[in-house]
Amino acid sequence: MKFGVCRGLDDLAAMKAAKAAGADYFETGFGCLANYTDEKFEEGKAMLDSLGLPCYASNGFIPGDMPIVGDNVDYGAIEAYLDRGFERAEQLGVKVIVLGSGKARSFPEGYSPDKAKEQVAYFLSEYASPRAEKIGAIIVIEPLRFCESSMIYTVADGVEIAKMSGKDNVFGLADLYHVYGNGDSIEGISDFKGLVRHSHIAEPVQRVYPRQGNSAEIKEIYKKFFDALKSAGCESCSVEARTDDFAGEIAETISLLKSVDNA
Repeated sequence: MKFGVCRGLDDLAAMKAAKAAGADYFETGFGCLANYTDEKFEEGKAMLDSLGLPCYASNGFIPGDMPIVGDNVDYGAIEAYLDRGFERAEQLGVKVIVLGSGKARSFPEGYSPDKAKEQVAYFLSEYASPRAEKIGAIIVIEPLRFCESSMIYTVADGVEIAKMSGKDNVFGLADLYHVYGNGDSIEGISDFKGLVRHSHIAEPVQRVYPRQGNSAEIKEIYKKFFDALKSAGCESCSVEARTDDFAGEIAETISLLKSVDNA
């Protein structure tokens, strides 16, 4: 399993700490790519290049004020945003684009859930997938906790939407915090062979960084998660969690995850 960290493209200190900790890659926000000034983007890119740390993935795909479902979807604004972001994603060599974006994919009360799913699939098919294909990247759909979105709560839900898109570069994602919180099946991830291509991890109760001091029960959950991911063919996992001391915690986190993965 390859392990990465989720941080902003302007967090140069985090890049250095991640590299020193043995992280295999960096995962940053798509909004950073689409909205940063040229100077700010180039500074982040130069740091990653100097460290030899690939920016393998990008999350936070669509901002909350740019809905992809409902009656007020502005596809012109979406296209302009995607074009800016994908141009820079290509420069960074990004290979995985994560569609979480709970607010952007949420629909109002009384709206048809089936229509909402069709709209997400349409967005993926007509707008996201073709741009990802041009830069040699894939799209992965992230299920979120019930309180974070009005749709796509389980790994199966994400895989269903991926299939609905009809595109062979759209897949599912498994996030341990969301899987655990929603009562989704960790072991069941292994059923989606070839269909789950990226993952996120956090300590599943508090959503903090995994640490050596976690209980044996929590460490066993990590092991089950990695085993299921590898059985499904997923080979990358990013730490996406809360921390007040990234530089002080990330080395311990990466070391723990690698030791659990190799146990």
